[in-house]
Amino acid sequence: MIAALRDRHAALAPRERRVLVVGSIVLAAALLYALVWLPLAQDLPRARADAERAQRRLASATAAAAIASSRATVVPRGPIDAAIRGALAKHGIAAGDATVEVAGARAALTIPSVRFATLVALVDGLARGDAVHVVDATITARVEPGVVRAELTLGR
Repeated sequence: MIAALRDRHAALAPRERRVLVVGSIVLAAALLYALVWLPLAQDLPRARADAERAQRRLASATAAAAIASSRATVVPRGPIDAAIRGALAKHGIAAGDATVEVAGARAALTIPSVRFATLVALVDGLARGDAVHVVDATITARVEPGVVRAELTLGR
């Protein structure tokens, strides 16, 4: 087959050979443009946007890591239920307004009605002062604006 093509090419006139070479070059350039250059050129803006987004996420994660590393490590000082009851009292939530059920290193805290800002301060205080963190939470809005029902699972 190659020999037949070689013989056919040798039989062509010099002008026909030049037309064949120029046509092959044009065809190769068109295929290179359509299959390589055009997809790369069209994908470049998306790639730049992805790179910028990744840089913003990296900067945010670096800042969060710096904040987390600057926090002092809190060592648990006592039983988890005592820490929870102390935090409740500190934030003005009466013992009768919340139920605490302890099972091992975890505790279920239910507060039927609490201001959301107070709940956030309570959770933050428990995490910072007593190394008690939220494992699971269900927070339901109440009728009064800014008041929620909180069902928290806390652990160390």
